[in-house]
Amino acid sequence: MIMIKVENKIKQFVSTIFSYFRSLYLFGDAKKVTFGRFVSLSGPVRIGNNVVIQNNSKIRGNKVQIGDGVYIHENVFIRGRDAVIIGEGSTINRNTCILDKVVIGKYCSIAPNCVIVGSNHNFSDKSALIKRQGSSSKGIVIEDDVWIAANVTVLDGVRVGRGAVIAAGAVVNSSVEPFKVVGGIPAKVIGERK
Repeated sequence: MIMIKVENKIKQFVSTIFSYFRSLYLFGDAKKVTFGRFVSLSGPVRIGNNVVIQNNSKIRGNKVQIGDGVYIHENVFIRGRDAVIIGEGSTINRNTCILDKVVIGKYCSIAPNCVIVGSNHNFSDKSALIKRQGSSSKGIVIEDDVWIAANVTVLDGVRVGRGAVIAAGAVVNSSVEPFKVVGGIPAKVIGERK
């Protein structure tokens, strides 16, 4: 038991040293970003101060912006062909996927296993393969102080109002008013914050 504790402390120490050097090399500040193991960044990603990006997370794209104090847990995938913006103090939990045109406000909490996709495949021409019809993007806006519970899917064109709550397992295909609580497939209003 003691050997396992010692081994874990050594791993943590080595990981911390690598994180400091990577942050220093990329941003000129050893404490700007705390990196977990196997974190992948590609493209012109802009990252604020005091950001944590945990193990195996991948962030890539043309216009990805991550605000100050954002915490990104393990196995998160963020890809922005258009802009992906994550506001100050927000948390993105493990195994979440954020794609294309998405704006997440300040101090939002996104639970594990969520899918937030700000684009959609075109499929109107049945004589052509769907893969060859391209895609369109209206984008998704999630305003400040929103809680999205586990296993939620948010579809293109949705705006989630300030302070709203999305119940676990919901599929959100239409906009949500501020401070409403929604749930189900498709998501419907089931309550309101007081």
